[in-house]
Amino acid sequence: MANLFSPAFFMINGICLLILFFSFRRPAQAAIALGVIFIFTAVINIIMLIGWPEAFLKLSTVVVYDWYVRVISESFRAKEQMIVISITLAQLLIAIALFSTGNWRTAALFCALIFFWAIAPFGDAAAVPAPMILSGACLVILFKTNRKQLAK
Repeated sequence: MANLFSPAFFMINGICLLILFFSFRRPAQAAIALGVIFIFTAVINIIMLIGWPEAFLKLSTVVVYDWYVRVISESFRAKEQMIVISITLAQLLIAIALFSTGNWRTAALFCALIFFWAIAPFGDAAAVPAPMILSGACLVILFKTNRKQLAK
């Protein structure tokens, strides 16, 4: 978990700000950078599942909303491996679609938005405000891409 003022917190959020900046200038490259992040986090999830599976249950201690705590403590406890593997597969599918173009990338950007909004309540475990910054990048890429398609 990246606590406030740690080097990891600043590095993660700095990278996210760079991606947001590039989403205005070079949306296609920013989408690819988002894809790389999704692949990286999928790999981290698998490593954590193998090496430190109890870490996922500890997420309930940092969640902002009570109903999220119930979801984590009830669902994860019963089917932790299945849930983490499903999330990891979803991350990989989003990454693959972000590397493509057209409708696949558009669908992936919407899925990425949902994903970032879903992890934002994890607070410092999600290096907040990183998910919100990346959500902004997704929205900018979506609007830029849509504007280019409408201009054709």
